[in-house]
Amino acid sequence: MKKLYDETHPYSENDHRRTLWFQLEKEDGTDFLFGKMEDYGVSFLVPGDYRHLAHTILAAMKESQQDAAAAQVSETHFVFYTHRRDGDAIGDKVRFTIMTRLKGGEINCELMYSDFLFASGHDELVKVKETILQVLKAEFSA
Repeated sequence: MKKLYDETHPYSENDHRRTLWFQLEKEDGTDFLFGKMEDYGVSFLVPGDYRHLAHTILAAMKESQQDAAAAQVSETHFVFYTHRRDGDAIGDKVRFTIMTRLKGGEINCELMYSDFLFASGHDELVKVKETILQVLKAEFSA
């Protein structure tokens, strides 16, 4: 994984928000995203164990909490880009992205994906998100 950017912005005296952007690689646990190419140049999600990916994300989040930039931050957003990009019905390209937020000890996770992945792999997408949340909540809820 490569850290791309790290920015903190004050929204008010007691509201400083930090956003960190990362580039995930296959070795970070994203192999499930890169299935064998099928007809029309698409690949389907490969079901698997998403805990390695979740622990990779957890490690990046924990490391960021040790930075001096984490002081006085009221919420932190983490954006994890992948190399997977799928076309959608109107011709746009959508990058598979995992986004997490840490605010007041509460963890949130969202996935950004194409309409193709929604239609072809929704159940697996739910498992990805649930696995990430389970691992992160176990660490940050303690």
